[in-house]
Amino acid sequence: MDELLLRVREATSGESWRAPGRTVVAGVSGGPDSMVLLHLLREMAREDGFRVVAAHVNHRFRGAEADAEEELVKRTAAEWGVPCETIAVDVPAYIASSGLNPQEAAREKRYAHLRDVARGAGARTIALAHHADDQAETVLMRILRGTGIAGLAGIPARREEKELELIRPLLRITKCELLEYGERNSVPYAFDSSNADRHYTRNAIRLDLLPMLETYNPRVRASLIRLSEMAAIENDYMEAEAEKALASAAVRAGEGWMLDR
Repeated sequence: MDELLLRVREATSGESWRAPGRTVVAGVSGGPDSMVLLHLLREMAREDGFRVVAAHVNHRFRGAEADAEEELVKRTAAEWGVPCETIAVDVPAYIASSGLNPQEAAREKRYAHLRDVARGAGARTIALAHHADDQAETVLMRILRGTGIAGLAGIPARREEKELELIRPLLRITKCELLEYGERNSVPYAFDSSNADRHYTRNAIRLDLLPMLETYNPRVRASLIRLSEMAAIENDYMEAEAEKALASAAVRAGEGWMLDR
């Protein structure tokens, strides 16, 4: 068994979404991270007995390049025997009507499609391909903007959203490890040219700032990830203790609440 597949299996052992008969929707952009995620889930599903459905959104940002990504996802999913639900959304038009920035608008439409596919497939779990390098970039970006403990916790490994659960099984795996897995297992993927656009803050942090910081500490990414893990533990503890304190001190008073000082 591939070493990376074994790591993901061990890290997610006992989690409810892996139970036989369950359905997991994988968000697949066509890039290396999400294509590897889909391949990993397919391999795990074969042994565990859960079902995988791929979901892809063509944001109509990059014309023929975006269309080619959509075709790659559909073709590969078909070859792997994975059901695939795609949708094309005119995000530029949505940006104009909503006033959102491109990243916010694309994210909103992407998550809406993932939720729709999950409900249609009877799935309670959506798997996303965020990885360790994404986590390091997120934490650094939040430090630069100013943040507290909750912000330092970075991207959560799992999050409840209404009746759905969002999971990120690759969050402790580096981009380099994902690329190596893809090469070992002949996983096809597309290159998103917008990832080289330094107009986007995250791209500038990944392409310029992190390499510069690595001249001071070659393991700065690992340091940022450790920081996020410690912050997440502390934040979860403080949230739980605050809920206990509120439950013991606050009582209903008419239409509001009364707090015992």
